[in-house]
Amino acid sequence: MNISIFLIGFVFFLGGVSVWLLPTFKLGIYLLEWDFLSLKFNFYFNSVLFSFILFWVTFSVLIFSTYYLNSELNFNYYCFVLLIFVGSMFSLNFSNSIFTMLLSWDLLGISSFFLVLFYNNWDSCSGAMNTALTNRLGDYFMFVFFGLSVFSGYYFLSFSMFSSYMSLLLLLTAFTKSAQFPFSSWLPKAMSAPTPVSSLVHSSTLVTAGLILLMNFNNLVLQKNFISFVLIIGLFTMFFSSLASLVEEDLKKVVALSTLSQMGFSMVTLGLGLSFISFIHLVSHALFKSCLFMQVGYIIHCSFGQQDGRNYSNNGNLPNFIQLQMLVTLFCLCGLIFSSGAVSKDFILELFFSNNYMLFFSLMFFVSVFLTFGYSFRLWKSFFLSFNKVMNHYSSTVFMNFLSLALVIFSIGFLWWLNFNLLNVPSLFLYVDFFGPLVFLFMMIFLSFMVLKMLFKELTYKFLVDYLAKNSIYKMKNLKFMDLFLNNINSKGYTLFLSVGIFKNYYMKSLNFNSVVILIFIFFMIC
Repeated sequence: MNISIFLIGFVFFLGGVSVWLLPTFKLGIYLLEWDFLSLKFNFYFNSVLFSFILFWVTFSVLIFSTYYLNSELNFNYYCFVLLIFVGSMFSLNFSNSIFTMLLSWDLLGISSFFLVLFYNNWDSCSGAMNTALTNRLGDYFMFVFFGLSVFSGYYFLSFSMFSSYMSLLLLLTAFTKSAQFPFSSWLPKAMSAPTPVSSLVHSSTLVTAGLILLMNFNNLVLQKNFISFVLIIGLFTMFFSSLASLVEEDLKKVVALSTLSQMGFSMVTLGLGLSFISFIHLVSHALFKSCLFMQVGYIIHCSFGQQDGRNYSNNGNLPNFIQLQMLVTLFCLCGLIFSSGAVSKDFILELFFSNNYMLFFSLMFFVSVFLTFGYSFRLWKSFFLSFNKVMNHYSSTVFMNFLSLALVIFSIGFLWWLNFNLLNVPSLFLYVDFFGPLVFLFMMIFLSFMVLKMLFKELTYKFLVDYLAKNSIYKMKNLKFMDLFLNNINSKGYTLFLSVGIFKNYYMKSLNFNSVVILIFIFFMIC
């Protein structure tokens, strides 16, 4: 395993060097070309940038796997299948021919099936079969799409006649692999896989393959009717996955549904015609979502594999650094300022609401984005704001504090670095985008300070003299315990006078005096 980590680290270093050199070259490699059978690979800005993020995430996930799957008997088998999965994703990212794309696509589906099946229990078998069958449907669509393309190239059929249907097949292929609205059920069920697999598969690889496929064919897909279809499907995916994450109790499935929501967000961006902005959001999402999966997996591992959010307790005793990293990744998920999610989300929201759409879709989009804050707070509350359970188990490891630190730093600053150095974005836009939220933040702090000052300075005397005194008197008059207290005093006094009367009557009778004579004597004395 150490050799595998060393090799992945070395390849990651080469990927990092290539990113620094990427503005200067665009490389195409043609190994074999014989009719349908061809091996062609293309290296350009998007593919190299995504591969750099994939290198980084895979390196962190492999190290996390050595901690999470410690003492597993099938660990070598796990590493082998994981490296096949990552290699097929790299091949799909760089492929420039039908044969390599089909081969990579099939390898992705098969290796993901074996990764979800790793624990080999009833839940993992069900999730693996659901994942495999849904992705197999996408493989069928893709095979028919490329088959029609080949036949139209031989002029057996007119390409213009079938181009629209072929584009529809390509959209269905991407929807199955990216778990969009009609085919969304396999993604939460695939959470029966180990958490490192979820961190890699459901952040930057399997669910992003459909979007990468559409971006490679954007000249074919980005027609007016089809991008409207992509926009509507992305909106429905966002909305339903956000609603489902508000009521789901399994916290790994909550994170998976948030991934589904962000994939719908990227699909909406692609439906707006902004393929490169969608790719940038995909890159930032891969960084912070893999980090979030690692933190959630660490907490699950420290709680004896407990995934039900209702049974967590007292996780505030976990290392503060892990809590801080999880909070930062949730901030990136919500798209708050000073995070990479703010750059892409702000731009996408601005371009969406600057267009004219139906009120129904605009409200659906707004509610879906707003619900991101809802399930992020619910995830935080389930972990750290419940103190009523007794099952606790903590594993104090130092290196887990710093494993995903690089991912957190990239989640905060990577897109800002891209904006200032590589992307053709005007400086004025960047400055306004950077300092505009600061102005609003300063206004919020100033207004809060003025309100608190008015409350403490102006209303203190009225509160103490008028409200507090009157309210205390009213409560003393109306409270039930005052009536009970007075009734108790009355009964005690009645008992005292009764006992004194009985004693006096007994004493007079002992002196052979009649009580009637004494009453008559007292009556004459008074008169």
